[in-house]
Amino acid sequence: MSIEKVIYYIETNKAIYQLLKHCPYVILKQWTIEKFESASLIRSQGETYDHFSLIVEGTADIYVVAENGKKYVQSRYYPGAMIGEIEIFNRVPFISSVEAVTEVAIITLSREHFIKWLQLDQNFNQQFIQKSMELSYSITKRDEVSKLYSLNDLICQHLLEKMPIGKKQPEGIAVTIDKHFLSEQFAVTQRSINRVLATLKEKNIIDFKQQFIIIKDVDYLLKERLKN
Repeated sequence: MSIEKVIYYIETNKAIYQLLKHCPYVILKQWTIEKFESASLIRSQGETYDHFSLIVEGTADIYVVAENGKKYVQSRYYPGAMIGEIEIFNRVPFISSVEAVTEVAIITLSREHFIKWLQLDQNFNQQFIQKSMELSYSITKRDEVSKLYSLNDLICQHLLEKMPIGKKQPEGIAVTIDKHFLSEQFAVTQRSINRVLATLKEKNIIDFKQQFIIIKDVDYLLKERLKN
């Protein structure tokens, strides 16, 4: 990949700029580019890769697959997100998979040049530590939430988060939810999600209208979110 393309990414994306603004020329020349279609697997859980990557275009999901085959989404990555930063030092297998949500472009650096970059670029060294800690904190917090709160609580929270972009109706606020997305976020089956939604409907908290969910009792949702 030409160095001009790397410079283009640096100049057009703030997150990329913050990471690469002091990248030495000798390292800039070493980046290569990979592009992936939507739903393509970018990196596979359990596989070993000898390079480090940055997302420069598009969106990707980071997920793990449990022994029972259930897919659990840990995080969503955007331009500036790092791939392989945990595994690259000891050349260990990836602890999670990376899948393109949209069309994705990544730039990739060999382990040898990645280590050299860390040594030469103090700005990237600090950014690398900060981003690694932020990711670790985010994943840990999500794991704690999934253990502390019931599926009912989590769905109530999700409905509340949807309200600001919902549509006002005479009966309440109409929102849409992606059950497949929630299934992966909460590591449960869509049947379990449907069961919670049906219970909320029986309690007259929500109602179903075509493709929408009508939120009728906001106070109940707030109570369920805050009860713990």
